[in-house]
Amino acid sequence: MIAKNIDVKLNVRPIYIGLVHEYAYEGPCRFGEGDALEKEYDQMVSRETYEIFKQDVFSHVPAGINMMDPIYLEATDEWVNSEKIYETLSAEIDKIDLFVFNFQIARGFIYVEFAQRFHKPVAMIPHSCCEETLNTAALHARGHEAYAFYSWADYEGYLRALRTRKALQNTRVLVASRFSSVKSYGGTDNFVNLEEITNRLGVKFRNISVHELLDQLHEVDPYSNPTIPGRKGQNINAEDTALAEKLADEFIANADEVRMDRAAIIDTFKAYVLVQKLMDHYECNAFTAPCPDLCSTRRLSEERVTFCLTHSLNIENGIPSACDLDFNSLLTQAILENLSGKSVYMGNANVCSLEDGKLPTIFGDFDDAHIDHLDDKTNLYSMFHATPTRKFDGFEQPLKKYSVDSFAYSGFGATVRYDFMQDEGQEITVCRIDPTGTKMLAAKGTIVASAGYDGKSCGQGLFFRVADNKDLFYKQCEFGCHLTLVYGDYIEDLKKFGKVTGIEIVTA
Repeated sequence: MIAKNIDVKLNVRPIYIGLVHEYAYEGPCRFGEGDALEKEYDQMVSRETYEIFKQDVFSHVPAGINMMDPIYLEATDEWVNSEKIYETLSAEIDKIDLFVFNFQIARGFIYVEFAQRFHKPVAMIPHSCCEETLNTAALHARGHEAYAFYSWADYEGYLRALRTRKALQNTRVLVASRFSSVKSYGGTDNFVNLEEITNRLGVKFRNISVHELLDQLHEVDPYSNPTIPGRKGQNINAEDTALAEKLADEFIANADEVRMDRAAIIDTFKAYVLVQKLMDHYECNAFTAPCPDLCSTRRLSEERVTFCLTHSLNIENGIPSACDLDFNSLLTQAILENLSGKSVYMGNANVCSLEDGKLPTIFGDFDDAHIDHLDDKTNLYSMFHATPTRKFDGFEQPLKKYSVDSFAYSGFGATVRYDFMQDEGQEITVCRIDPTGTKMLAAKGTIVASAGYDGKSCGQGLFFRVADNKDLFYKQCEFGCHLTLVYGDYIEDLKKFGKVTGIEIVTA
C-alpha cells in the first residue's frame, strides 16, 4: 500500500508547568493574603489552570494532528532543576514532533534547557502572559526552533505548516527518466541541485528507466522484459487488467460526456495501475515523468497511452504527480495539498498582455475569443494542461463535473476535460518553488474564464485575474513556467510554511 504524505500525522505533546511555593510569604514576585499564600492553594490553582490548558489545546486540533497524552509538572520556589523533570518531559521523545508548553513566571529556565538538551521544536500557547516573547527570544538567540503565536488561529496555522514540513520529509518520488534524472528537455527551470533539496527538505528521489516502466505495461512473463531480462518486473497481470477495466467503467459512468472508446480508456488505466504498482514496489508516494523525452521515443504512440490521467488521478488521491519531470511543481503540489486538504492543478502559466486591446493567441483555444464575455480584460493570466482533477473542493468532497476525451487526435490517452466556468468567481492561490529551492512565488487570483474543454491535447485550462499581472509575470521569470493552483486563499498558510522551512515567500 502506498503511504501517502497527506496521511502523515504531526505528533504534539502538551506540557503544563505549575509553580508551587513551599512557604507562605509575599515579595516582589508573589502577592496575596490568607490561604492564597499556602502551598495547597498553589497546587489547586495549578491543577485548575492545567485543566483549562488541556481544554484549550484539545479544542484547537487541525486535521492531521495527533495530540499525545499531556504532561503535568510542578516547579517550586527552591528552583531545583531536577533531572526527574527532564526524564518526565523526554518520555517517548523520538515519537514527538512538537512540544507545546504553558507556564507563567519563573519557569522558562525549564523550557529553555529542555530545548537545549533535546533539540526538538517547542512552542508556547497563545496568550501566555510575557513568557512567549521572553522565552522565544531566548531560544532563537541560541539557535533553537521555538514558536509563539499571536492567536489560536495562528497556532493552528503553524501546526498545519509543521505537519506539511513533515509530509515533505516523508515524500519519496518515483522518477521515470530517459536522458537525465534531474531535468527533461522541456523543463530547464527545474531544481538546480536535487541533493540540496533532499538535505534541506527531506524529499527523496528514486529512479526508474522509462523503457523499463513501459515494458511492464505488457501482460507477459514478468521475467521476460527486454530491459531487465531474467529479473522479475511488476508487469500488468490479469488481476491488474480487471482493476483497470473496473476503474475505467467508473470513470466513464461518472462523466457528463465521453468522447473516446472504452478500450482506449482501459489502456490509459493500465498505465495508471502500473504506476501504482511501481510506487508501491519502490515505496514511493509521488511520481513524475518527462513528457518530451518520453514522447520522442515513439513508445507512447506505440503503446497508445499518455500519463496525463495518471497525474490527474494521483493528484486527486493525494499523491503528488507532475508532468515533464517538474520537481518544483511536484513539491509545490505536496505543500498545497497538505495545507489545504484539496487536490490541485498544475499548468503552463502565461501572462495575458493585451496588444491594441486584444489578446494574442497563446496556445490552442487560449485566444481573445474565450475572454470576449469579459468587460474587463486587464490583469489576466492563463494556465493550461491536460491534468485537471475532480477534487478541487476537497479530497472528501463529491466529484466535480467533467467529461472524458483523448489527448491524441488519433484517439488514445484518456484525459479529464474540465470546464472551469463551473467555478467562475472562485478565489485561487497559485504557487511555484524557484530553481534554487529557497523561494516560493505565491499569488491570489479569481477564475474568470475557461478554454479547451471540447478540445484535445494540453490545450485546456482557465483564465484568472490577479492584482497586477505585470508584477506577477516579472516575478514568475525568477521561478519558472508551471504554476500550481489550489482553490482558496492560502497566502497566510504559505507564509507560515515559509517560516518553518526557511523558504522565502514572494507574493505578487
